[in-house]
Order: sequence, then C-alpha cells, then structure tokens
Amino acid sequence: MDRWQWWLYILIPVSIILILILLYILIKRHRGHGYFLSKFSAFTRIRFNHLEQRRQTYCPSNKNCQCHTKHSSSHIEPNLSCIHRSPILYMSFAGAAMIVGGVRTTEWRSSISQLHDHTNNQFDVLFLTDPAQCFYLQDPNYQWQGLTYYRNLVEIYSTLYKHVILIGASLGGSMVCMCADLATISIAFNPILDPTLLGLPWRIMGAYCPSRQAQVIREQIRMNMEKIERKILNHNCVLHIHWSQLSIADQRQAHRIIDDEKEKKKNSTQIHCLTSVLDFDINNQYMNSLIGVHIWFHRSARHALAMHLKRTGQLIPLLKRHLDIILQNSINNTSQEKEQQSNTKTLSFSVKISEIDEHDIRLTLI
Repeated sequence: MDRWQWWLYILIPVSIILILILLYILIKRHRGHGYFLSKFSAFTRIRFNHLEQRRQTYCPSNKNCQCHTKHSSSHIEPNLSCIHRSPILYMSFAGAAMIVGGVRTTEWRSSISQLHDHTNNQFDVLFLTDPAQCFYLQDPNYQWQGLTYYRNLVEIYSTLYKHVILIGASLGGSMVCMCADLATISIAFNPILDPTLLGLPWRIMGAYCPSRQAQVIREQIRMNMEKIERKILNHNCVLHIHWSQLSIADQRQAHRIIDDEKEKKKNSTQIHCLTSVLDFDINNQYMNSLIGVHIWFHRSARHALAMHLKRTGQLIPLLKRHLDIILQNSINNTSQEKEQQSNTKTLSFSVKISEIDEHDIRLTLI
C-alpha cells in the first residue's frame, strides 16, 4: 500500500473526529439559546420540552397581577377573570433562530417599551416564539395545528382587550399576516408569504417548511388581505407590511402578491387585496391608517430590515406613526380618567363645605 493511502486513511477519521468536536462545542455553546435543538426539531418533528418552555411569555404591566403565568410556558391560557388588564395588548411573534442569537424569548421587548416612554400608557405583552421553526404551523402537540392554535389565541385576546397589536419580522411576520384579520393593527417586516421561494441555504439556516404546508400560509394570508381590504369584518383593522426593496429574496416575496394584484386589476371580477403599494414615507397619510392593507418599500438590501431601522434610529418613529391614533387615544383616556377623579374629589370637598357654616369655614381657612 502506498504511503499517500496510509495518510488518507489517517486523515479521514481524524477529520470526522474534528468535525464532531466542533459540532459538540457549538451545541454546548448555544444550548441555552436552543438554536441546534430547534433545527433538529424542525427536520425531525421531535418535540423538546426545553424549547417548549420558550413558546410563550406573558408580561402584564400591572406588577401585582398574579392571574397569569409570567414565565415562559408552552400553554398560557387567558384568565377570563383577570381584573388587571391594560387597554392594549402587544403580541410579538419572534423570527427565525439564527446561529448567533438562537431562540429569542422576548423579541421586540425594548422597542415596545420605548414606544411608551414618558407616557402613562399601560400595556401588556405576550411574547411568542416558534420552537419548531416551521412558520408557527406546529402547535405544542406537534400535530400541524399551529395556525388554528395561534388564531384561536389571538381571537380570544381580541375579546379581552380594547386593542390587540401584532408585530413580527421574517417568519414572525408571516404569522402576523396570518392573524391580521383578528387584530386592531398588524405590522410585519419582510414577512415570508411563500416559503417555497426561499433558497436552500436559508431554509436550512433560517426555517423549514414542507411544500404542502406552504400552501396553508399562502391561502390564509390571501384570505386575510381580501377580508381587510373589502372591509367585511365587524371591526376596523389594518395590516402594514414593510419590505426591503433592494433584497432579492424579499423582492420575490413582495412581487408574488403585487404581481397577483396586477393580474386581478386586469380582471375586474376578481377581488383586490391591496390598498396601497408605496415607497416608505413616514409622513404619508396611510402610515397611521386604521384600515386597509398597505405595503411599504425601504431602500435597504438587508432581510433584517427591522434591525437595520432600529440601528439607524428609524424604527421607533415608524412604529409610533403606525400607532399614533391608538396611543393618542390612550393618553386622552388616561387624562380624562385623571380629570374625572379630580372632579370627584373636588365635588366631595364641596359637599363637605356646604355642611359647615360660614364662620367655621373662616376659622378653618385661617
């Protein structure tokens, strides 16, 4: 046997051992974030309790509220008897678990808090993650009932809160679009409307969705957009979608629905589902609209558009513009409540004075 063959026989097992060691180090390093477990779960459909404990995290604004599970839990049942609810509930759908960050339990937390800085607005937040990384199509029992599970959850909360606001990016934005008809305001950044258009590297590193389940996403989003645009719901709701104009992957997603809309306009008998398609302008009148489906294009080449906007200081003003009317109404309601309380105290004081004679009043004032 030649010398080079001996070296080959030695190098092959050594290389395999080194690769396994590197994988072990990476898994050990990211075990707390659940990145590798989520990818393994996505392809094998094996349920991991470690991941399920990160599915939902409920954060009430009232620190004295003990009516709900505050920590991560696979099942958070709405407590119908809770008396501590705020007028507004944010429901955050986290995106794909990338290698660096892993599964994010409370995505959008700091941005939501900044929206209410220097105000007395009260708000609750329900943070949601997708342990299986399958566009939220897997329910906690892994029976491919995720769409029904999350839509039921949003529908219940929409009856308990005055305003329900959905927010998410990438695959989290996909779920926002799939539940937009049940909420007050829905904001999605670079949502994946058709997973079959994703390249193989992204499907492996980002999220995985079988072709037969991708049809579920497409159909649900199409139906939601049509219902919102036709105003056939019993409440006002709006869906704002933000896309990166210079990103090839996001162009594919955006033009799938925009091209479909162009075809519908040629046939007047078909139902339209878009209210506006515009370049992003924070001063545009549609930015604080409470009805319709609005698409906004940003001069960005990054799929992580929300992160880019946050780093450049544009995200919070954008969100405030979308929520302008609701936040202003909340401030006005808070001011009215304080004024009513003040009037009640004044009225009570006046009643007490009327029961005392004038001489006693002078003595009291002196």
